Amino acid sequence: MNQAGTDVRPGTLSAETIEVRARERNEPAWLAQQRRAAWEHAAALPIPTKTTETWRRTDLGGLDLDALLARPGGAPDGTVGRADDLGAAAGSLQLVDGLEQGRAVDPELAKRGVLVLPLREALALRPDLVEGRLGSLSAGQDSKFVSLAEALWENGTFVYVPRNVVVEAPLVSRSIMASGAPSFWRTLIVVDEGADVTIVEDYESDDAVGEALASGTVEIFAGASARVRYANLQQWNPETWHFNRLRTSMGRDSKIDWLFVAVGAKISRVEIDATLAGQGAETELTGLIFGTGSQHFDHQTLQDHFGSDTRSNLNFKAALDDSASSNYQGMIRVNLASLRTNSNLENRNLLLSDHAHADSDPKLEILNSDIVRCAHGATVGPVDRETIFYLQTRGIPRPEATRIVVEAFFDEVLKKIPVEAIRLSVWRTIQRKLGREVGASDVPEAEDQWQVG
Repeated sequence: MNQAGTDVRPGTLSAETIEVRARERNEPAWLAQQRRAAWEHAAALPIPTKTTETWRRTDLGGLDLDALLARPGGAPDGTVGRADDLGAAAGSLQLVDGLEQGRAVDPELAKRGVLVLPLREALALRPDLVEGRLGSLSAGQDSKFVSLAEALWENGTFVYVPRNVVVEAPLVSRSIMASGAPSFWRTLIVVDEGADVTIVEDYESDDAVGEALASGTVEIFAGASARVRYANLQQWNPETWHFNRLRTSMGRDSKIDWLFVAVGAKISRVEIDATLAGQGAETELTGLIFGTGSQHFDHQTLQDHFGSDTRSNLNFKAALDDSASSNYQGMIRVNLASLRTNSNLENRNLLLSDHAHADSDPKLEILNSDIVRCAHGATVGPVDRETIFYLQTRGIPRPEATRIVVEAFFDEVLKKIPVEAIRLSVWRTIQRKLGREVGASDVPEAEDQWQVG
């Protein structure tokens, strides 16, 4: 995220000034060059419009990029965030406007080499793990917002789990926007062969922050037989423009379980590329989107099979109220050399208002005939009237009946959030959107799939 006080006004920036600033901060030459190239891409690319094919259902007409880039930062007052409510987390990192506000790692795990660090610190401490990986997957040349993040990021999260190390409790990174300055971040996760870990990233901001820009990248490297459970929770305020690109590198017999929760932001655009290169690699992608007001969510997913005997399964659910909207475009691609592929994609959309809208466009691209299964499906529709009527005949008022249906719709996704405090935060946000406050006793228990073992 952008460090408080950093000047990113468009008029003060150029490829040369970005490279000079990187060298003044003693960043390695490869990173300075990477920043410069990214800025050149960002400057050359226009803001996407509805005539751009992959953006045709997302309207950025109200985005004043120069004004958002010029928003000044302010020093955090130290009262933002909740660094002490993460329960049994094995490690945690909290960044407020890109500045570290607390970190902790279990001493035994630290002795075994587990790292949870601000990315800037990892550059100096473990350059061998960062160079060659950072930016190798995110490929921002085709995206103005990804390129801006690659050029202007000030900090982010770095996680490293050495070979065969099992981290039994989650590692949690919380990024908080406090000042409204543009937030650019990078996440780099390296999980060595045979390691096992659960990682949670939580993005938050208060309504008082107002309109803001947030853009970042997430790159996950999973070695052979590694097991990674990664949760990405987007809880920005409803005036934030949010852009994120997430990509993976998966070794032989590795598995990555993804969880995406999107309840915040004004416009949220997320691009997810799960590349299954290693033989026997597996991935599960689960998403929860809940929009109210005029929020718009745009998710683009790719299950890209290269290795043989690979498996992927995607299940994204969206509930939309008021004038909220969702655009989902998903692709399963089975490449020529990917034999005995097993893949599925499902997108379910629940409309709670006559003014809510959802588009779903799942696709298959199968380039060979040796597949086990390759299927996709999508639904868009209102709350089932018979279900609501049945609940009403049992004396339940219609608003409460609707809440019950939405809770049931999202229950299986909420159970995948492995940190109780964050599960409670997401649950409370959903309940507030439904017009109801909730206590800790109402929160669904975590699902076994998201426990280590």
